Amino acid sequence: MPDQYDILEDAVRDMFASAVWSHKIQEKQADIYHKKYERMEKWNIACCSLTSIGILLGLFSDCPSMKLLSLIASLILSCLTIFFTIYLKSYNFSNLIKSHKTAANMLLIVRNEIKSLIASIKLRSKTSIEIEESYNKLMNKANKIYMESPQTTDEAVAEAEIALDKKRDNTFTDEEIDSYLPYNLRKIK
Repeated sequence: MPDQYDILEDAVRDMFASAVWSHKIQEKQADIYHKKYERMEKWNIACCSLTSIGILLGLFSDCPSMKLLSLIASLILSCLTIFFTIYLKSYNFSNLIKSHKTAANMLLIVRNEIKSLIASIKLRSKTSIEIEESYNKLMNKANKIYMESPQTTDEAVAEAEIALDKKRDNTFTDEEIDSYLPYNLRKIK
């Protein structure tokens, strides 16, 4: 029969896994919006540039059909520029990116606090009542962050799954950890 520490450890580990996943999903959503913003911005710049070139060709061309063709192309490109500008303004990607990064950072803090609580359980450095109190405080803190976090997309969940399950984004070998530490703090010497 499991003791109180085992039961608490299972609950805390479950909360840890949720925090790891939620953190990575928020990070990936911020990355998705950042990439989308950059792509739209590049298209907008290209359309603006080509619009100017088309107008100049239309103004200085001696061929009437070339003038007409370049002015029609400039009109189409100008409409695309307006579309991209309105799209970029209406979605306010910088705020979206910032809100997802903020949520990810808040979840990272909670994740590290949960990790510390797991260490306390393993070390039995606190009573089960103290651990339960810490668990409840962390659960309330995490729930508040989850409720205030911006919505994510299925694409962000899929990218988080690849990062965590396939690329093992959140895990390190003893050798990797040792490579970041001074010699005397290493596990493997």
